[in-house]
Amino acid sequence: MSGEGGGGEHTELTRRNFTNFAFVVLLATSVGALFGATDLAMIAPLGVDYVAAVGLAELIMLGLTAYASGLVVVFANRLAMAEGRGGLHRRLPVLTGAFLLCCGVVQLIAVAVALSAEWLLELAGQNSELIPPATDYLAARLFGIALTVVWASLVEALRICGMKNLPVQIMVVGLLGNAGLNYVVLHTRVESVFASPAQAVAVTTVVAQAAMAVVGLVAFLRLLRQRRLQRQSEGDAAHPEDPAHPEDPAEHEAAAAEAEGGARPHRAALLAEFRSMLWVSQGIGVRNFNDYMGAVVPFLFIGTLGPQTVAASVVGAKVYTLFCRVPQACVAAASVYYSYEVGRDASAGRLRTHGRKLLAYTGVPTAIGTVLVLLASPWLVQLFGGTDELDVRLAVLMLFAFMLTMPLYVYEAVYTTLLTVHQRGTLLSMTSTLTTYGLMIPLAWYAVFVLESAFWAIALGSIAATVVMVVFLARALYRDHWAVSEAPAVEAESVGDRG
Repeated sequence: MSGEGGGGEHTELTRRNFTNFAFVVLLATSVGALFGATDLAMIAPLGVDYVAAVGLAELIMLGLTAYASGLVVVFANRLAMAEGRGGLHRRLPVLTGAFLLCCGVVQLIAVAVALSAEWLLELAGQNSELIPPATDYLAARLFGIALTVVWASLVEALRICGMKNLPVQIMVVGLLGNAGLNYVVLHTRVESVFASPAQAVAVTTVVAQAAMAVVGLVAFLRLLRQRRLQRQSEGDAAHPEDPAHPEDPAEHEAAAAEAEGGARPHRAALLAEFRSMLWVSQGIGVRNFNDYMGAVVPFLFIGTLGPQTVAASVVGAKVYTLFCRVPQACVAAASVYYSYEVGRDASAGRLRTHGRKLLAYTGVPTAIGTVLVLLASPWLVQLFGGTDELDVRLAVLMLFAFMLTMPLYVYEAVYTTLLTVHQRGTLLSMTSTLTTYGLMIPLAWYAVFVLESAFWAIALGSIAATVVMVVFLARALYRDHWAVSEAPAVEAESVGDRG
């Protein structure tokens, strides 16, 4: 149980807590996906060129946000460890300071990409008519990427601290606001302010994210204030003769520091946390970017096999991607509940038991969903295909190619998130780099240009790469973190995670 004042029951791993958490994450990711869809839908009446430009820019944004998400994940893991231990109020100043410094680094990288976006698109041989609007959209989104990271981190913070429903509510209102702003900037006199409609819809997305971040921050600060008042009232009850007496030695030190004007995070601790967070987040970010490349590059190869094959692959990928929100939501819940346990300094044996239970909690709903998707695959591909010209049999075959990797996908995703909690960014980035560029992409190339098979372009590379990843990650978990003789649960605690 957390001693953070209001931070108790939600940190306990029960089937009900896990299911509720995963379901809320599923809702949130579904609503979040609608932001990009709203931009496309609102700009579609202006012509196919704008749809293509925004779609191209969104594809590039996916890669950059995948990289930036490494920072969100590391911050959330460390926050959850502090929450599980009951020391969030002591760890938060240092964590927040280091996180904001890392946000500055991410923003600098994004600005560099934004300034060179036009040159990069020209170098990639993109249509000259699409480059200006795509660049306008990219520049606006990239200059606001820090807001995207802050909002995503606030969502995680609210969930971790027991307010998992609030982010969904904020996102629904934000989505409606984004759609309203899109209409204003595209169909009123305000449109003259922007260089292009693509820039206009990008700016509205950034504004919506900024507004959501402000609301989320206010809610989080209110939660912290309520917890502080609760700690004070509990301290008064425990020490009626000395109401100012802190509840534990660490709090006594914090109170003394505050009295001396030293309440701000110590500079050495802040810099150490920043270096550690930046290093680990880069590793996780590279791993996420490799996943993005492993998904995009095989599709570029498949594009050479003709329109029917491309259409069937796109429909199969669309159904697969929508279904993947189920295991991804479970994995997000697993990350938080495992972090709670690591934060409690659980033994290696307990972590192993906890990890296996989380694997089961993720695997069972995914297995049930996989069977249902496969049984309904002809109907699903017709539903999402949207045209009589689609080769339904080929689309079903491509969906099977994607779903074939699902059992391995669950193991890889769960092991990855558990090792992320253990701050193994270097291991994850190195193994994913080797498997993506050494196995997945070369095997996809071989399947397309030698075997001339889109099915094996997806299945062969994914299976081979995922098998290798699972073997490496399982070995690291069982040897380095779940062995009975293993002492510390997570190396990053030398940074100050013990508060």
